[in-house]
Amino acid sequence: MEGQGKVTYPDGSVYQGELSGDLANGKGKITYPDGATYDGDWVDGVIQGSGTATYPNGLVYVGGFENARNHGQGVMTFPDGYRYEGAWRDGQRHGEGKATYPDGSVYQGQFREGQRHGKGTILMASGFTYTGDWDKGEINGEGIATYANGDVYEGSFVNGKRQGEGTMRYATGEQASGDWVRGALTSDSAVLTPAPGAEGEALEGEEPEGAADQ
Repeated sequence: MEGQGKVTYPDGSVYQGELSGDLANGKGKITYPDGATYDGDWVDGVIQGSGTATYPNGLVYVGGFENARNHGQGVMTFPDGYRYEGAWRDGQRHGEGKATYPDGSVYQGQFREGQRHGKGTILMASGFTYTGDWDKGEINGEGIATYANGDVYEGSFVNGKRQGEGTMRYATGEQASGDWVRGALTSDSAVLTPAPGAEGEALEGEEPEGAADQ
């Protein structure tokens, strides 16, 4: 079959569009038995190029495909409000991208195999922000965290907590530097700098609440 046509497959899927040698080639739309659809480019019967995929649960993907997988640049929107816009590889978020979470939190940066990984910035709905290293979805490595109360920590993190060398500059003007363990400054390493014209001990600061990794 050549040109425009309609094909019904044994599983009940229906393809309508361009055909070449009885295979989907060019532009076409397929509707699957569960209600999922794909409308876009085809090469030799395979989803390849750019198009729009919709799923029964309300998820929508618009962008590039390779071998029927999300690939290249694309936007995926979930029914709960989560949205990802950026690079894909072999069906997973991979490369530079932007994720917006249902609560309004936003992550902009690098992804690897579907997780936040590399360099990135998150601005959370709570007012917490972090810019720095990520590893497999977690804040890990060197970075700068700004807390909702105005405190700023610059240094090392492990699994989302202050761990290792770092400095906290408090909104009050005080400063605390040294080794941090599970979010707290160790007393034997602490170097405390009072606010200008003031005396007193620095506080330990807040801990961020992580957005669900998507």
